[in-house]
Amino acid sequence: MPSKNHFTVFEHETLRVQEGGLTSDQLQILVDYYGEGCPYFSLVYRGIKFNEYVGVLQAGPFTIEVLPKADRDPPDDSPPWRNFLITMLRAAGLLPEPTGLAALHLRAYSILDGYMLLFLQETRYLIQTGLVRRYRTTEGNSSTLKGSLQFAQHIRHNGTHAERFYTRHTVYDQDHLHNALLRQTLQLIARIARAPDLSGAARTLLLNIPECQEAAITETLFETLTYSRTTASYRPAHQIARLLLLAYHPDVRRGSNNVLALLFDANMLWEKYILQRLRQELNQRFPGTYLVREQVRTNFWQPAGGVMRSVKPDLVVYEAAHPETAILVLDTKWKRIPDNRPADNDLKQMLVYNLYQGCGQSALVYPASRQRTGIAGHYQSVHGTSCSLQFVSLQEGAHGIQAHLEPLLQLITA
Repeated sequence: MPSKNHFTVFEHETLRVQEGGLTSDQLQILVDYYGEGCPYFSLVYRGIKFNEYVGVLQAGPFTIEVLPKADRDPPDDSPPWRNFLITMLRAAGLLPEPTGLAALHLRAYSILDGYMLLFLQETRYLIQTGLVRRYRTTEGNSSTLKGSLQFAQHIRHNGTHAERFYTRHTVYDQDHLHNALLRQTLQLIARIARAPDLSGAARTLLLNIPECQEAAITETLFETLTYSRTTASYRPAHQIARLLLLAYHPDVRRGSNNVLALLFDANMLWEKYILQRLRQELNQRFPGTYLVREQVRTNFWQPAGGVMRSVKPDLVVYEAAHPETAILVLDTKWKRIPDNRPADNDLKQMLVYNLYQGCGQSALVYPASRQRTGIAGHYQSVHGTSCSLQFVSLQEGAHGIQAHLEPLLQLITA
């Protein structure tokens, strides 16, 4: 049974106001956050129903972890899905590997705590190796004449203070954007972390980072942030800072029910995970033989005077010697299909991929908690084209979750 302030659910499950579930106050916080709509969950009678997003949502005093699940009724020995979510986040580049210090053991933590812990570790490493200093131009009153005297401002501000000088000069210090993002993220962690060791560690690290001019947090800020040789070591910490700062939604009305929604599209994570694992397996077994590309765009249809439409299969496999000819098209689907019956629209979509990639075979790739046999299928009246259903079994191994890609490798190498 979940604790009063911590819930663990799977995607597409429902949380309601009931014994062992949400309280009315907790539901009201979620309803306020939902507003006119949000992609992560929908409102149902006396509760919420989660969509295909996985991760963690911290709302006011409570936390909800939303985990992926490959099957509706997994076997008793099914893999721990929190661990697999961490694996998929790493594959998608949304959870950087720790640098400089000992490997981080995230699996004992919730996803949000894990992100905070990794950020604290990265920041501690940056402090130990020395925060970067930069030159910046500043102006203001000073008791000494340094830099250039700004006459107009000097007369305006210091008409009765002959001992002061209003100057513009260059300062070499640690007050710059890269350090400001560290400081603002530490302040956020100190404010919202549920675990006392995390909030305490954040406050301790804040003592080692000087006051910086606060940055206005936007997606554009992170997209335009550049790195030099001296600031490259900040990149892993900034990756986490970006997720935490952009996911934070302060409650401006009540002040105590702030929301941090660190949730990710499970379909995107599954695609990135299969891409990474397939490349690894092909490079290990057949080095230099195959190429795997993602989101290969092909023009599809254009109306008169309109915008060109295109199709983009998730993954396309080529022989390295003939990179212009596809040998297999893959479309990853993080969903369950009852009775091995895919949606008609998915099958039609794969036929279009086959035709526009000039490829005779394609496959819909689904996850599974147990070994499942793939289903072969051919398109009628379109000679030489096929689409199969392939199930990637996800099972716990000696080194965490193991994805069994043998069916996909057999399709590629046949």
